[in-house]
Amino acid sequence: MILKINFRGIFLAKCLVVLFSCIKGSANEAPKAYGIQNGSVFLNIPDFKVEKRHEISWFKITSLLVKVKNSTVKHYRDIEKYMMFLNGTLKIDRLVEEDSGNYNVKVYDDRGQLQVEKYLILNVQEIVSKPEIKWICSEKLIKVICEVKQKNKPALHLLQNNRMLSVNGPIYTNGTWKIEYPPKARILTAKFQCEVKNDVSKRTDDQEIKCSGPLDIVLIGSIAGGSVVFIIFLALLIYCIRKNRAERYEEQDDETPMQIRQVGDELKYQELPQSPVHAPQKQPCQQQRPPPQSQTLYQVVPPRPRPRTQLKSPSHMKERP
Repeated sequence: MILKINFRGIFLAKCLVVLFSCIKGSANEAPKAYGIQNGSVFLNIPDFKVEKRHEISWFKITSLLVKVKNSTVKHYRDIEKYMMFLNGTLKIDRLVEEDSGNYNVKVYDDRGQLQVEKYLILNVQEIVSKPEIKWICSEKLIKVICEVKQKNKPALHLLQNNRMLSVNGPIYTNGTWKIEYPPKARILTAKFQCEVKNDVSKRTDDQEIKCSGPLDIVLIGSIAGGSVVFIIFLALLIYCIRKNRAERYEEQDDETPMQIRQVGDELKYQELPQSPVHAPQKQPCQQQRPPPQSQTLYQVVPPRPRPRTQLKSPSHMKERP
């Protein structure tokens, strides 16, 4: 009797294990649908042709959303969010992250017998943001960083010259997902591409990075020595140019008085032949001017005493009476 009970218990346990594995396998095999936040999605009944006589009901987990029977649609949840067509397709509008989850649909015939039951998994995701490539190029470190600012975890990839790089991450800090790649080369010149994507969108960023990497002491000394030599050469060149200009200015200053003297001498020689022409005209003027002055003096002096005599005559006339 004890053996029979143990046998029955073992058999029942095996049946439960098989049933659990079947349910788990069916859940894993459920088709997936993807929707974009604030967008719309259509959930179809896979591998089944719906007829008018069928009754169709859509559920989210165990909550009834909408049902169609005899070509009449009846809503049990938000009518503006859920809409079902006569062919059994369910449309969900204004998607949010909470709309993600398991959905199932049941189809009955006109006698009320279950014809088909399907499960779907809806995943609502946001459109990924544009990524950005940054890099650090210093004497101690070279690092290429690919980052994107968004809430949900995306798939981040970094490519060098169209070759996928193996990096850890991504790491989330302060609202930013990022991956980092430290090249082993001391000098880096390459084209990098940062790729971020999810099931509904994909964006990339391309950058060409030129980084000399850590510098050696010999290289630093050679650069410094070359710069000093260049500065000395430039200073000597400027000094020579200024000296040449100063010498030219001095030569020009010495030549200008000589040129002025030559011009003055030429002007003197040009004025000498004109002087005898004007001389005879000046001499008669000097000889002829005095005689008219003497004549005018002799002519003006005699009339002056006449008015004096006329003035004296009335005085003598007054004394007589």
